[in-house]
Amino acid sequence: MSSRLANVVILLAAVLGAIADRELLGQSQGPPIEARLVAFTVDPQSPEFGEVFDLQLTIRIAPGVIAFLPDTLVSATASVSAGPGDWSEIAGPGDSVDVRANYPVMGFLNGRVDLPSLELWIRQVTDPEMSGVRPASDLGDALLDPVDGARRTLIPVGAIQIAPLREMAEAGDALFPRPPADVLGGQWSIWLLSAIGVTIIASTVLAWFLISRWKLANSATEGHDQGRSPRDEALRELDRIRELGWHAEGRFVEFYEGSTAVLRGFSAQYEQEWGIALTSSELLERLRDRWGPSSVEVLASAVSVAEWVKFGRYRPEIEAAEGHWMMIRDWIVGMPEG
Repeated sequence: MSSRLANVVILLAAVLGAIADRELLGQSQGPPIEARLVAFTVDPQSPEFGEVFDLQLTIRIAPGVIAFLPDTLVSATASVSAGPGDWSEIAGPGDSVDVRANYPVMGFLNGRVDLPSLELWIRQVTDPEMSGVRPASDLGDALLDPVDGARRTLIPVGAIQIAPLREMAEAGDALFPRPPADVLGGQWSIWLLSAIGVTIIASTVLAWFLISRWKLANSATEGHDQGRSPRDEALRELDRIRELGWHAEGRFVEFYEGSTAVLRGFSAQYEQEWGIALTSSELLERLRDRWGPSSVEVLASAVSVAEWVKFGRYRPEIEAAEGHWMMIRDWIVGMPEG
């Protein structure tokens, strides 16, 4: 009986393994899973508030597709990429490919913090290509080109616990009532003063960052208080961004981020959540669903390059950047106000 039982267990394990392989390779019923997060770790395991830590991801790419990895991750509410990442690939189960990616990340809150998401662009291989991974910069202007077939996939990573600064914790342990005679005594610690200073500086930087993003995203709607229409305010803000000359100074990320933020702010008059809750690519999809592909055709190139600039290494010529800026401006001029 024990021998029969062992044979049954071995057979059951083989069946379960075959089912797992079919799901991995996208051969089970339903659409195949082209890329998925297998695991992630952080180093150090308990990063502190404001500390840069390594986020290590393992992504499994199904056979028959090519995945384009960005330099940086899509920022979450309280965590952002702290610099470009790197990656390598190894053979996975079946004909799949496992990608080991490493990104520096920084968290801005204590406690549970959602990690930035991984944005992949995926397309089917064509002869004589092989499945695998390439940098997002290889996509060029074709991020949203339906002929190229690249599709955007946003993979949530998860959340971790961010520990408070040691100095802050030590300062909290030291805060207990003291007799009046000892208030200015020798028990005051340099760590307490340092923790207070670090907390003030970090809070100020975080508040400035959030307020700046909010003002930029909503700049197209603030003109109502001054009697300006959303279109007039959006065009006024676009002209201001061009006059700042960021693109002429090589600051293309700020130039494209500011221009697409005006686009989101102007679009918020149609749907409030479009102002700050969507990426530029997601906003383009919503606009296309509402008014049809032809209505946003002029925006496709500008938005795709903006995403490539913000999340990749691409830096266009100054004239090309101004051309994309003009595409956004022309679209705003031609759209009805809500």
